[in-house]
Amino acid sequence: MNQKGKCAMLLASTLTGALPGWSPAQTPAPCKATEDANKWPVEHDAVMAAPANHRVIYESDQVRVLEVTVAPGERENPHHHRWPSVMIVDSRPTYISFDRNGKEIPPSIPGNPELPVMVRLPAQAEHAIQNVDTRPFHAFRIEYKTLCQTP
Repeated sequence: MNQKGKCAMLLASTLTGALPGWSPAQTPAPCKATEDANKWPVEHDAVMAAPANHRVIYESDQVRVLEVTVAPGERENPHHHRWPSVMIVDSRPTYISFDRNGKEIPPSIPGNPELPVMVRLPAQAEHAIQNVDTRPFHAFRIEYKTLCQTP
């Protein structure tokens, strides 16, 4: 199967509205920042704060799917992701991650993984990446809006 096929398969497998093995009771790590995330400014949400890099391709009451792109040499505007998510990366150039104050921080996807790669991420406070490569960064991010809600 080619890379595009693998990426499509990974994306399709995550659009169930729930991620196997993730629940507030069983796996608290994805939900650990959610309480704080509810206090983050809405205008700093990825789609509002960095619209050139985050395009909504699907949204419902349960999930939001973003296409994320960062061109070579580009630095995103600082933004946050208030919900836990799965990111499927099919182009991962060399980049530098920054926190909201512009301080360099470790990347969400360390090393040089075989692509496509799927990573689980908790809600992420304000951050930005700068693509310092000649290749674009490209990913799909599936955000789970209701995953950490308690009944």
